[in-house]
Amino acid sequence: MAHGKSQFAVWRCSKCNTAIQTTAYNKTHNDVITKEVKKFCKNCREHVATKRKDAKKSS
Repeated sequence: MAHGKSQFAVWRCSKCNTAIQTTAYNKTHNDVITKEVKKFCKNCREHVATKRKDAKKSS
């Protein structure tokens, strides 16, 4: 799991707006952070462009 100054991101489908995956990345060391990726959506049953939405760390 991510440690230190990490930011969590939720990848959401651009068609149905459902959460597909949650990832963590380090904001201080990443110069280029991906904002859109093609992933498989279970609801749409196809590969669609997913957009990243930053989420807060839950404890």
